[in-house]
Amino acid sequence: MAEEDDNPEPEAAWIDFLNVDGAGFDRALGYRLQGLDGVGTKVLVLCSDPARVEALNAGLWTFDQASFLPHGGANDGAPGDYPIWVHHEEPPPDVFPADMIVSVDDAEPADWNRYSSRWRMFDARDSVQRDIGRTRWLAWRETGQSMAYWTFEGSEWRLERRG
Repeated sequence: MAEEDDNPEPEAAWIDFLNVDGAGFDRALGYRLQGLDGVGTKVLVLCSDPARVEALNAGLWTFDQASFLPHGGANDGAPGDYPIWVHHEEPPPDVFPADMIVSVDDAEPADWNRYSSRWRMFDARDSVQRDIGRTRWLAWRETGQSMAYWTFEGSEWRLERRG
């Protein structure tokens, strides 16, 4: 994942918009999350519905045969047992003290500022998801929020712009 080194603000100030560009959420998210395991980061993947949770939870096991991403979901035990928790409900901070939020589709956490790293993942090839992404981008831009827009190609994320 290539990233600019001259980021003038701390990463916590940014919301990253991640366009999977038709590649599939599990594959794109898997490659984005590689390298986080073992560094103490707790990641909440917040989905809009239980069906998306099941698909992502299953797909993260198989997105790359050479990779392993320890994660769990609703049927896998307690959130605190995993560094990555995939769910359609946001657990309380004392149950799963996540550092990072990945919002999939139109899922919304109660408070984006609770997280030091914030990602909104969508597929711009889906008109509904694209419209939700645009609406959120414009709303946050009006509030002065710093944002970055990424696209996924093959197994790499490319930074398109910061705004």
